[in-house]
Amino acid sequence: MLRETLNVTTATDVNAVVSSLRTKCAGAGLSPALAELVLKQTHEVLSALIEQGRRIAAVGSQMEVTRDLVGEGYSIKVIFREGVQRGFFERLLDRLRGK
Repeated sequence: MLRETLNVTTATDVNAVVSSLRTKCAGAGLSPALAELVLKQTHEVLSALIEQGRRIAAVGSQMEVTRDLVGEGYSIKVIFREGVQRGFFERLLDRLRGK
């Protein structure tokens, strides 16, 4: 079972994230067909979020979105933030979790 959380901003390199996810899919024992489906879905979601985030950031707005990609044998949570100020306790928890 592949369980992954991806924290994404407009500065994220989609190809690097997908490449890392490819390695994790192989390590989780997903079939090649299922791995390709997961990678394609992830690439499409990331590309769309980053493009929309760039447009929103250009006008000075903020955006925070969570997408869950769930299927047989995998669960991927995509968290996209752009221009959102994080509170003190959220930043502290992130540091404790190693993010």
